Amino acid sequence: MAVPEVDKKMLGELEAMGFPRPRATRALHYSGNASLGAAIDWIIDHENDADIDEMPLVTVDISIGSPEPFYFTEAMKIKAQELRDQARKKKEEEEKKLEREREKGRIQSGKQLIEAKRSLEENERKRNIEFRKAEKEEEKRARERIRWKLKQDKLERRVNVGLPPEQLVAEERTPAVRIEQNPFPVRSVAKSERMRECLRSLRRNHKES
Repeated sequence: MAVPEVDKKMLGELEAMGFPRPRATRALHYSGNASLGAAIDWIIDHENDADIDEMPLVTVDISIGSPEPFYFTEAMKIKAQELRDQARKKKEEEEKKLEREREKGRIQSGKQLIEAKRSLEENERKRNIEFRKAEKEEEKRARERIRWKLKQDKLERRVNVGLPPEQLVAEERTPAVRIEQNPFPVRSVAKSERMRECLRSLRRNHKES
């Protein structure tokens, strides 16, 4: 299989009009290299073909003669411009569609990333709660062990001094009674009487003198 030979002059003119080389080659090949006008007519008739921009391949060579001079008409120039505009518009639409698909992919990836982050934070929060709960339980058990050890020590001390263990329980349940002392000292009655008698004796001695 090989690319068919076409008239290079007409091929150059078609490319100068804005047609891709594969499309221009296909048009000249399938129009029989008859003329530039025939090639343009073929492009107009087959502009919606899926393989219009694919390079044609043939198994035999085609003899090409020199075509008659061809002149562009105004209508042909307008049609060629329309074809170029359609090709450009189609390409722009395909690029916009591809960009929309990429944007959807980025949005979906962003949502998945946010969801994964939220799930990770939630799991971390649950682990912290469980850890704090376990710490509190361990502290509670430690306090219970300390209280139990203190009670055992008290029982041992009571036993060592000869008191029965039951007395410790009774003493623990009995609230301590605070005895308040009088801030003012109370003197005995006998001492006060002696002081008054001494004062009376001094006054009598003073009068007699």
